[in-house]
Amino acid sequence: MRVLLLLLFISFQIVAQEPGDVDYIFTSLQQANERPEVVYHLNLSRQKLEEFPTNLRRFKNLRTLDLSKNRISMLPAEVGQLVHLQSLILSKNKIVILPPQLAKLKQLQVFDLAKNDVKVIPREIGELTALEKLDVWSNNVQEVHENISKLKQLKALDLQGMLFSDEMKQKIAEWLPTTEIQFSGGCGCGF
Repeated sequence: MRVLLLLLFISFQIVAQEPGDVDYIFTSLQQANERPEVVYHLNLSRQKLEEFPTNLRRFKNLRTLDLSKNRISMLPAEVGQLVHLQSLILSKNKIVILPPQLAKLKQLQVFDLAKNDVKVIPREIGELTALEKLDVWSNNVQEVHENISKLKQLKALDLQGMLFSDEMKQKIAEWLPTTEIQFSGGCGCGF
């Protein structure tokens, strides 16, 4: 009986690893393009990509997208077509500007922008009402739009690695009273 249960358990794990399974993670754009209707998770990290893949809109069921550790400098307007995304990982790229079309990602829960060169957290961020985690660690953020206060589900905001004035820190804390916010230590420089 134990052997039968073990075989059932092993066969279930093998089936769960096939392309088309909701938990399967595609790691090749070529492989994903062969069956776009079954792509739920796509990990293209460390692929030396210099541009955001524009054909991603073909993946109508895409839930998680990891483009971390590439060389992407711009997010195109097409990113707004990924309306089912729940997790968008863009850490360790060269992104400077976030396009307004991000506002269309209403199901986004995790947005990781760590180690880019983002200068402004724009007004559109407030439209991501399902957002629970926003990581902007080690960017060059100089402005945070007050629409961030609309993020009532936001549990964690990482703003470490940047210098904000005490006044700005206080504003952000007031805008997000139930969010755990991480700031770097102050410099006392009034910046």
